[in-house]
Amino acid sequence: MSKRRSWVRVLVVLSVLALVATACGDGEEEAAETTAAPTTAAPTTTAAPEPEEPIKLGTVWFNSGTAVGLGDIMRNGFELAVMQQNEAGGVLGRQVEVIHYDEGYSADESVASARKAIADGVAGVAGGNDATTCVAMKDVLKEESVPLVVTACGSELITTEGYDGAVHIRAPVKQTQSDSNALSVLARWMIQQGYKRVQGVGVDSDWVLLTNDEFTRIFDEEAPDDFEYSGMIYFPYGTAEARVEVTKGVGNDPDLLYLGLWGKDVVVNAVQAAREIGYEGDIMVNEVVYTPPEVEALGDLSEGIYSSTGWILDESIPEAAAFSSAYEAEYGAPPDWWSELGYTAALQLMAAIEAAGTTDYEAVAPLMNDEHGFVTPRGKPLRFNENGLRLVDDWIIIQSTGGELHPVDAVPLAG
Repeated sequence: MSKRRSWVRVLVVLSVLALVATACGDGEEEAAETTAAPTTAAPTTTAAPEPEEPIKLGTVWFNSGTAVGLGDIMRNGFELAVMQQNEAGGVLGRQVEVIHYDEGYSADESVASARKAIADGVAGVAGGNDATTCVAMKDVLKEESVPLVVTACGSELITTEGYDGAVHIRAPVKQTQSDSNALSVLARWMIQQGYKRVQGVGVDSDWVLLTNDEFTRIFDEEAPDDFEYSGMIYFPYGTAEARVEVTKGVGNDPDLLYLGLWGKDVVVNAVQAAREIGYEGDIMVNEVVYTPPEVEALGDLSEGIYSSTGWILDESIPEAAAFSSAYEAEYGAPPDWWSELGYTAALQLMAAIEAAGTTDYEAVAPLMNDEHGFVTPRGKPLRFNENGLRLVDDWIIIQSTGGELHPVDAVPLAG
């Protein structure tokens, strides 16, 4: 065999061996790939959506000082409405958070609280107990476009110089709102009862100044010639003691002493002062501030004292009975006008936001003056006139007898 053929055979054999080796190597790699431990990818998870932030609502009522008790009652009513709404699913599917601020006893205090509420991002505010504080608060909230439900404030400027997002849920109090308002009907009632000498003692506030103006107007225009109104004797706002001023007033020998003041201690001190110096005539306490705590604190001295209010519990009205039951279960006391205002204010704010579908002011503001279908504890829907003032049918004269408050008369109002 030639050397050339031998080399050819060797090359052929080597080629075959190389092919076999390659084939074996591929199989081993495939086997290695096949038998390698399987890797498990980390499971993908979808994070639960973060719960939406609550809708914040603010209240600006007396949170300190001589009238803190009235603020407490309003806050109770407001919180009850919010609690019930949260239990029913909230507003726009979100829970509602309430933040309370102090109205104080001056415009500066109420303005500071309004600015704090704005900084906290509230979607609406309920507040205003006195004309001295509520108008200034309203102006700040108007400037910053925050919806507002004004409650007990006795100023027509809330509506005459108001804004689209503001409504006022107390009764009219001045002739420019209605000739038949909560103050003029009181003056007319005094005339009808046959009083001849009326003396006022009150705090030096815009509300009592307004009271004096309305009383003077009606007495000058409608009282008989032998009727005498001696006007108001004023004492500093926020002061709990009015003994000196009451003594001066009693010295004019009135048959009706009108006390234009509020706060349990203030009312109790004034009535005690009058009786201790021998005054035996009738006493009427400023509208809506003579409540069960004042009656209880006065004890026997409360007998026969008059006041007036826009609402007193009537359990024959289903909505009033339900409100009273829930309120008393939560707070251990029956509701009054102040708690009804707080409750109704919360209902209106929440209903307007729900109807708007957003907390955006431009959407909510036009709906603040609307009727939203809920029935108030007065057994009627909440209705407003074109200026955003609540329409109220009558004003109720009340009297404490036997340690309880009872309605004795109802005089028509015009909203």
